[in-house]
Amino acid sequence: MYRWIVFLHVLGALGFLWHTALRRREKALDRIRAMLDLSNAALPIAYSSMALMLGAGIIAGIMGNWFSQGWIWAALVVIVVMWFGMHYYAYRYYTPIRKAVGLPYRDLGGDQPAQPPASDSEIAAVIQASNPLLLLGVSFGLVAVILWLMMFKPF
Repeated sequence: MYRWIVFLHVLGALGFLWHTALRRREKALDRIRAMLDLSNAALPIAYSSMALMLGAGIIAGIMGNWFSQGWIWAALVVIVVMWFGMHYYAYRYYTPIRKAVGLPYRDLGGDQPAQPPASDSEIAAVIQASNPLLLLGVSFGLVAVILWLMMFKPF
């Protein structure tokens, strides 16, 4: 049973990372909108995968009696830091892109309706201000740290 729980835990992590891998630079307005809509549509998969990963990880931690060791607590801290960091990055960079291309977006006031698209140069500027590879690279690095903690249990 423990192996199945660990399997679900890793499967959840892969599903969560799949969502972040959807990001790439694009110039055509209709393709940008489609990618942002696809990313938005994939959020339930990302959240479900995150819940599966955390739930199965906690169950595996209990089954393996790992909560008396520091590595599992460090892994939980890293996943929480990654979660909040990804939300911050997505809000800071993808909200202006959604607004610029004429899609509904969320700001501090809540959900906002779509507005007419900005000019091509303004859209290009907000896209240039984002760095999806940074998000993917940092996320991959943090997942690698968590994987290292899980595999080697250093403390």
